[in-house]
Amino acid sequence: MLNLVRQANTVRQANTVRQASKQRRLVIVGGGMAGSKLADEVLKAHGDDYQIILIGEERQVGYNRIMLSSLLASDITHLDMPLVDVDAMQKNGVNVISNTPVTSINVAAKSVSLASGQDIDYDQLVVATGSRASILPIDGAEAPNVMGFRTWQDVERMTQLETCQSVCVIGGGLLGLEAAVGLAKRGHKVTVFHRSNWLLNRQLDAEAAELLLTRLKQMGIEFRLGESPVCFLHSEDGLVNQLLSQDGSVLNVDLVVMAAGITPEVTLAKTAGLATNRAILVDEQMKTSHADVFALGECCEFEQQTFGLVAPIWTQINVLIKVLAGEVARFEIEPTPIKLKVSGVNLFSVGRIQPSDEDRCIFFKDVGANHYRKLVVNDGLLVGAILYGNVADGSWYFQLIQNKTNVSDMLDLLVFGEAYCRPQVA
Repeated sequence: MLNLVRQANTVRQANTVRQASKQRRLVIVGGGMAGSKLADEVLKAHGDDYQIILIGEERQVGYNRIMLSSLLASDITHLDMPLVDVDAMQKNGVNVISNTPVTSINVAAKSVSLASGQDIDYDQLVVATGSRASILPIDGAEAPNVMGFRTWQDVERMTQLETCQSVCVIGGGLLGLEAAVGLAKRGHKVTVFHRSNWLLNRQLDAEAAELLLTRLKQMGIEFRLGESPVCFLHSEDGLVNQLLSQDGSVLNVDLVVMAAGITPEVTLAKTAGLATNRAILVDEQMKTSHADVFALGECCEFEQQTFGLVAPIWTQINVLIKVLAGEVARFEIEPTPIKLKVSGVNLFSVGRIQPSDEDRCIFFKDVGANHYRKLVVNDGLLVGAILYGNVADGSWYFQLIQNKTNVSDMLDLLVFGEAYCRPQVA
């Protein structure tokens, strides 16, 4: 009987080894949103076909980076941060290696080397290294209290600030405004510098931006539009304690947060010999210049575009999962709506917001209700929309743009939204 049990165990072990030998090893470099989401989706769709190894340089893997501003503002807790269930992934066989950066990729040997000294072979490799906060070349910006706003660790550092500190935020884009609001809600004195003459200049026109500016000023945030700091002045301990502005005035400052854009992280890819421009060059199947090496997320570039919003990255993941399974799939660039994650501020922007001479603009403004809409129409098609205040029709406008619906018959009522136009749609 004992021999029969041993034989059964031997057969089971042999079957396990045989099954494992059939699995392809998929190594994902980057434990951020793109990498962890890909690992989770591959596990669900093709878990039996792959041995998945997810490697991240941060302590936390698989968290929702777009919720960092909400965490900073104390609108949510750390319990609300997971994007995927990392524990469940590990229980189902995914090898998750955190707090350990990859130091090099050897595409000839099909292996990656880790800072721990470990080498890991791969059958297929996905580079999802994301991006870094861009640190502007301002004199004095090398000080320890000049930081970016990209990681959970950045939020932890900001939450450890003593109350009523003077904070300078460089950049009036989405990330900068979210950081400014979060810091202001924590009781800090916040001043935002922005090189453009209005906030969110890539997503809003001047009129919508003015409404946003008024609302943010009501939250206690100060703004210096149309300028950047000339330099940062240091105290004896090497920290920035003052900021020299273009008009010659000096601001006292305890912390500087750089939120003036992101830089794709391509150091590993370049060293490995992958083709890069601003980011890692990929084709419509997310393939890089080397066989069995793919890239997705903020570190990749397709048709001279890089990607900082979630929607196109999720599309890239869906495409790559099909490609890995041998199916036909192609990534295409589509308009992506943006929303500001600030409590009490509702705005929506998608498509072309700065019209050309051939475009027609339709406006609606209610100053008392703090409500503004701008629609851009070209040859009977809606090609852009800005909504501030009441954004309930944003999804509908986005569908019209995606579906290339002819709106010629509803132009008189289009700006009032779906409820007024739906009966007229054939």
